[in-house]
Amino acid sequence: MSLKGIDVSAHNGEIDWQLVKSEGIDFAIIRAGYGNDLSQKDCFFDRNMLGALRAGIPVGCYWFSYATSLSDAQKEAKTCLTVLKPYQDQITWPVFFDYEYDSVRYSREQGVEPDKTLVTDMAAAFLDAIASAGYQAGNYSNLDYCRNWFDLNRLANYPLWFAQYDVNSPSIPCALWQFGGTSVAGCRGNVDTNIAYSNFGNSTAPVSVEPSSSKMEKVGVKYRVRIRESGWLPEVNNLSDFAGIEGQAITDLAIGVDCGSIRYRVHTKDGNWLPEVSGYDTNDFENGYAGNGTPIDAVAVYYETPNSIRPYRKACYRVSPLNRGYYDWQQDNEMKNGEDGYAGSFGEKIDRFQITVQ
Repeated sequence: MSLKGIDVSAHNGEIDWQLVKSEGIDFAIIRAGYGNDLSQKDCFFDRNMLGALRAGIPVGCYWFSYATSLSDAQKEAKTCLTVLKPYQDQITWPVFFDYEYDSVRYSREQGVEPDKTLVTDMAAAFLDAIASAGYQAGNYSNLDYCRNWFDLNRLANYPLWFAQYDVNSPSIPCALWQFGGTSVAGCRGNVDTNIAYSNFGNSTAPVSVEPSSSKMEKVGVKYRVRIRESGWLPEVNNLSDFAGIEGQAITDLAIGVDCGSIRYRVHTKDGNWLPEVSGYDTNDFENGYAGNGTPIDAVAVYYETPNSIRPYRKACYRVSPLNRGYYDWQQDNEMKNGEDGYAGSFGEKIDRFQITVQ
């Protein structure tokens, strides 16, 4: 018996989970976050969890590790468990530890040279904590890491989620095999696709899941852009649409939120970051919007979570270069996991903008 599933994160953007279900997807592994701070929760985690569960798709999760020590891995597990808590009764597939090349890069930048013993120690510490909290736990790895970075004998009690592409079958025994990216209805572009050789959690009927309102209060975002040809375009709310017109360069941007506060700035194509603003008023050229009437090539946004909302939220936003597809999602001004601290590419005008707070 084998089951087909996908794994997703904020980088996959908005997903229509009902369409995913109609494609015959049996399970989903959803990124909960990375690092050891609650601010590093995946900004699409709640949206993906609720969407999958409401569609009747069993879910597991993964946590991308930047641990550099045993205590760091334990902190990551604690943070992960906090993020998972609202869904603890609905997560029926394993919670995976994900340590990859970017994890090693970060460790070396911090002056720590990881080896097989340290990496295995960190994986074991994380997985033991997850299992002790009542979840199934598992380890994600590829062939290189299985051979050189993990002592699989020490992790034998935990199912292996194994990544290996362009082969007919996995070269080592595993519980799940990530075999590459394919097109799946409901997802934009290709999405990581997996085969599971065990059914960790029975398929479920669609469920109504609402985490506690104090933790999951929604933050409304409104925004609009200006282009030379048409002036200010109509306001957009959350991800109901995008702001902009394909093929027409954005020159100015206004963003507002209904709770908390937001700071943002834009970079113009002539090479300058303009001053940061925090207002939402297209008649206030000092603090109501960002821009000076010249084409924008990058945007940086940071959301300030109010004391009334926990866990902390982040602005999750993206832009598209003129007449092309979107760049990856950016979370606040973060510079980990392939993010640049801003959305865009210097020298490339943008024509569409989207933002949400998760």
